[in-house]
Amino acid sequence: MPKRFQLYQHPWLGMLTVMLTWVVFLFIFIIVANYPLKLPPGSQKSLFFTNLLAHITLLFVLVPFVLRLPSGKQSYQAYLDSIRLSHVRPFLQLLLLALSCYLIQALCQAVGVLVYRALQGLPFTWTSFRVTFEWTNLVPSDTWSWLNPLPSIFEEVTFRGVILSLFLTRYSKSQAILFTALGFGAMHLLNLASDRETVWVLGQFIWSAIFGLFYGILVLKANSLWPAMLIHYLGNLFIEPITGYLQHAASVEIQTLYGIIFFFGIVPTTLMILWTLLYSKIWPMPVPKMKIMEEAFVEE
Repeated sequence: MPKRFQLYQHPWLGMLTVMLTWVVFLFIFIIVANYPLKLPPGSQKSLFFTNLLAHITLLFVLVPFVLRLPSGKQSYQAYLDSIRLSHVRPFLQLLLLALSCYLIQALCQAVGVLVYRALQGLPFTWTSFRVTFEWTNLVPSDTWSWLNPLPSIFEEVTFRGVILSLFLTRYSKSQAILFTALGFGAMHLLNLASDRETVWVLGQFIWSAIFGLFYGILVLKANSLWPAMLIHYLGNLFIEPITGYLQHAASVEIQTLYGIIFFFGIVPTTLMILWTLLYSKIWPMPVPKMKIMEEAFVEE
């Protein structure tokens, strides 16, 4: 008797299914928001609620109960364990790791802006420094500015939670991290359908894939999704005050180049990976037992 098809046994198909399912439900909720609820199309509230609802429906209903990813049929608690969402201890250790990594990212972004100013021959004064980094607007003053980055934390649940765990059932850790990062970058190619310039979207694919390597290593070293979720949230929350000067002053080609080198790509990714490896070596994370198919994992 032939074996019954199991989606979790086919990681590439599983990743594609998860991504397409998210897109489908995003469009469904966009239609609901624009017509029955009559939210203005493309408005801040509409984009926030549709994105959030699509992620919640996907990750907490469809993935565990319908798609049965990443490890086949299992209890809800086992699902949360398998994607490392239930791993919140040691809390302080995870929090310090997340904040220190984000500090590295923010400093790299600030350095990138300063390099741009230096190459433009602009003077360095305290006044220009304050204007460049919009210190007066560093802490958001309105509720929506704090809420808008929230859907980004569910990107981590999707890719470093479900999809990374899915690839780990068939591939080595390094391969799983790489494949997940490529999928994460590819997801951002959906922005080609927006009004963003093509060169910027292609750059976003590159730096998202590069940054995805760090996120994958971080999650496996911390054995928790929470540091990656917090870094992703903070990165989206404070990106405008830190890099807004360059975004408004530079061409889209220069913005893309600095994004790949300084803001999200090569420099911050390299430094944060090195710091994560050092941090986890000095303060090793305890590894709780996870109710997943350990025997299916391919160890390096």
